[in-house]
Amino acid sequence: MEAALNHETHERTPVNNFALVTAARSAGLKVDDARWHPEISARVAIEYSLKTHSDFVKPVLDSQVPFMDLGMDVKFPEDDYGSVKSTLVDTAEDVDGLAFFDPARAAECPNFTNVIVRGLEETSKQLEEDLHICGLSWGPFTTAGYLMGAENMLMMTMLDEEDTVKELVDKTAEFVLAQQLKMIDAGATVMWMADPTSSQDLISPEMFDDLSFGALETVIGETKREYDVPAFLHICGNTTDILKTLPETGCDCFSLDHAVDLAAAKRIAGKDIALMGNIDPVRMMLQSTPDRITGRCFEMIETAGLDGGYILAPGCETPIACPDENVVAMGLTGTDYWRRKGDKKS
Repeated sequence: MEAALNHETHERTPVNNFALVTAARSAGLKVDDARWHPEISARVAIEYSLKTHSDFVKPVLDSQVPFMDLGMDVKFPEDDYGSVKSTLVDTAEDVDGLAFFDPARAAECPNFTNVIVRGLEETSKQLEEDLHICGLSWGPFTTAGYLMGAENMLMMTMLDEEDTVKELVDKTAEFVLAQQLKMIDAGATVMWMADPTSSQDLISPEMFDDLSFGALETVIGETKREYDVPAFLHICGNTTDILKTLPETGCDCFSLDHAVDLAAAKRIAGKDIALMGNIDPVRMMLQSTPDRITGRCFEMIETAGLDGGYILAPGCETPIACPDENVVAMGLTGTDYWRRKGDKKS
């Protein structure tokens, strides 16, 4: 992975299985069996990463858990992610009075501590292979959308209340930063953040610059000042027009959704930032076959990975019902592409 981030060639293209709850299903468990039990969460995630030839492991972390500790209404199905059913702020006065828990104080956030912190600690303790351990938080703009309701937040920006939204996002950035620092302290070896509400499918590039960019820069910059770890950012949907500005956030690797043309992204990114992605998680990973996935992965390495700067992965999270053999096929191509290339030369 270091070679990829440094835009150097290597005998293997690194692979990220981009899996969370998928590991529980692969082990024959319900999500609930792993979500609330850190030892099981770590074990199934490690087993799944080794089985799928991933260079990354992520315990079964549910990104909705922190909202539970904020007192919001969150429902947790037995075999799926939680869903947030309430908001926390509605007005400028609510934003002014907004207070967050301290992720470093377990008494203030027992669920975050059990699911996220202990899940990472267990993964670090159980892991015997040289894999990167990923934490997980929502980005500032997405977290703010949960707190206010994404539709309400975007509506406020259209009603001349953009200052209130900006204040909320800036406050939220400090909360996300505190989560990231605690996750790295607990054993995460890369900073991992997903900010789907920053997608061009939802906001314009101008809104991204005004409302999201600075918050991302704060979280990534401050995290890297505290810890020498690479920063990974994922944004769903189309991100072509904001890609050129993302290196300025301090991000080392940008995870692309399958909606982005990989060749175009490679041209835009150059050597300013590494790319990760962007196999279609549904049409390819879930619904296709190992042979077709192998062929597609070879094409993607040819497109973006010949000179480094690329990590092979799905364009978004591997679906919970994804067949193991499909994820294994993706993982094997990281090595098989270069081996076959060498065989052809000889």
